[in-house]
Amino acid sequence: MDRLEQANARLRAGKIRLRIEQIGDRLVLRGTLPPKPESELTRPSRQRIFLGVNATATGLSFAEAKAKEVSGLLDQQRFDWTPFLKFDDQQTEKLAIVDLIGQFKTDYFAKADRSPVTWQKNYDEVFKRLPHDKLLTERAIMDLVLSTKPDTRTRRRYCLALRSLAKFASVPLENDLKDYIGNYSPRKVQPRDIPTDDLIQEWFHRIPTPSWQWAYGILATYGIRPSELAFLNFDDMPILNITDGKTGDRRVYPIYPEWVEIFDLSNPKHPKVQKPGNAANRQFWKYKVPFAPYDLRHAWAIRSMEFGLPIELAAQQMGHSMAIHSETYHRWISDRHHARAYETIMLRPDRPRPPQKKDEKVGNSALNS
Repeated sequence: MDRLEQANARLRAGKIRLRIEQIGDRLVLRGTLPPKPESELTRPSRQRIFLGVNATATGLSFAEAKAKEVSGLLDQQRFDWTPFLKFDDQQTEKLAIVDLIGQFKTDYFAKADRSPVTWQKNYDEVFKRLPHDKLLTERAIMDLVLSTKPDTRTRRRYCLALRSLAKFASVPLENDLKDYIGNYSPRKVQPRDIPTDDLIQEWFHRIPTPSWQWAYGILATYGIRPSELAFLNFDDMPILNITDGKTGDRRVYPIYPEWVEIFDLSNPKHPKVQKPGNAANRQFWKYKVPFAPYDLRHAWAIRSMEFGLPIELAAQQMGHSMAIHSETYHRWISDRHHARAYETIMLRPDRPRPPQKKDEKVGNSALNS
């Protein structure tokens, strides 16, 4: 065991919250840390602290002592980035992306006997779409992730590759892209935490841009695909006509109809974008909406069941088959939907009643005679 491993073993045994790493000829600390000043992150994430010390015996002693100090400050919620920001110019993220990819590739093949084909397919095909002359930032990563279609093999591959590059470069990412990986196989979809209608209506009023606020209202009220924002006809409002798109023409009814007026949907304010599907994902991320655009579509599907809309009609309005509708949405109905449906049925005055006993029937007959 070399000196660096021995130091990290001592830190681990002492339950210190950071570890020491060597990058080039420098030592850094790595651990879960609060967002840096002016960062777009809102939660702690895995990050590096650059110390400005060389990878020598003296530097290692300094790094070990600093790890203990920072860990104590974190325990007391007193950690401050300020003393360390002056060393940020050492970070690998300050390299142009093309140079950073070169370093990552060298590190990738140095750690194991890996196939060049795997690199080409899973990494190079993704990295070549980054702006090579720029710095690697969270925004550059998210722009590329959101340019892919949700719940596809491509989205998953991009997330995994970019997450690895970000980790190598110590670029912090919100929730490590876990919210964006998705699942490209409908048969593997797990029940989601569909936003409540209260939350959906609340976030409409928190969207600051009028055009995207209107688009959000359309997605929430009609459950259309974000890409279908480009193919809308309003001649029959409050019924919305989809004139083209993934599944052709169709008519969609508002659920809730009150949202048409509350969200002022009869007064179109189209976002001026060429690809509204990709743009919607970017805007939701920009405004920190706590769910994805497609979750508004899923919420519409669940709401249609609560309203009692037959599934064959809901499927037609959503633009897919009954088989897909049943397979996808019926397994997503949570306890609250079951409870609400049960309450509605029980409050019906014409609901079936339990059988009466024979003597009760006789008594009733005598009273009525």
